[in-house]
Amino acid sequence: MKRDITSQAFKKQIITYPQNCDRMTEPPDTERYREWNAADSLLPLADGELQLWRFQLTDDAFFPGCANYLIPEERSRAERRRASRPREEFAVGRACLRILLGNALRMPPLDIVLKESPFGKPSVVNSAEHISFNVSHSKGTILIGLSRQETVGVDVEHIDAGIDILEIAQSAFTAKELERLKALSSLDERRRAFYRCWTQKEAITKADGRGLSLPLSSFEVPAAPAWHTPVLIYDPTGTEKHYFLSDIDPGDAAIGAVATDSPNCRILQLNFPLSRLSSHLVKQGD
Repeated sequence: MKRDITSQAFKKQIITYPQNCDRMTEPPDTERYREWNAADSLLPLADGELQLWRFQLTDDAFFPGCANYLIPEERSRAERRRASRPREEFAVGRACLRILLGNALRMPPLDIVLKESPFGKPSVVNSAEHISFNVSHSKGTILIGLSRQETVGVDVEHIDAGIDILEIAQSAFTAKELERLKALSSLDERRRAFYRCWTQKEAITKADGRGLSLPLSSFEVPAAPAWHTPVLIYDPTGTEKHYFLSDIDPGDAAIGAVATDSPNCRILQLNFPLSRLSSHLVKQGD
């Protein structure tokens, strides 16, 4: 479940950014992995790899074809979304997720059984192979992350110049994060910093799996540009958990982030051409 950025009521339980965790330096080939690469076909999901797929919706005509990759309950969920864009984002996102999972697990997409946790995070329940995945979408941009070993959380947000970022930050950010935000003199710089902080926090909560039940103000993120940057949170028993943040540039006036529980996974950013959403893609997973 995605948090509504315009409606916040979070409790304050501050967990500071770990002072003993040094920010990891970027490897020499980081920029190559940060580029979005065109994919003519679905790639095998390698161990130690996080595939991050990007979809840009430009044509409402894609929706009818996507319905062929949805089970009846998912088609009903799509139809209940009255606005065309949210309906299309859900349908295309879920259809493409099924295709990617089918490819990784070597199963027909419609045979995959997805079940949501009590906090709303879905998982595959009818495969002996473990796979972690997460989906986020905003105004026509869809991101899907998959990994065999690492826990994955992704978030994308389009910048909205009409919201009061300081009002939202008062309840969603820690005191230090709010102070850093207010210190920025340029409104554009402040707005981008807000969305960077927001997406980093959302990616962490989605990787952790507690989603909306984990207050954004209960832990601190760097807010500065991140690449495998460590962030400390606590689970309900008080046990420390570290996640590792990397910023993503989704393009089109959007900001994104991905979080995993491993500092060593290789992030591969891939464009998924929606024109190839056809039956021959499904057969690759058989």
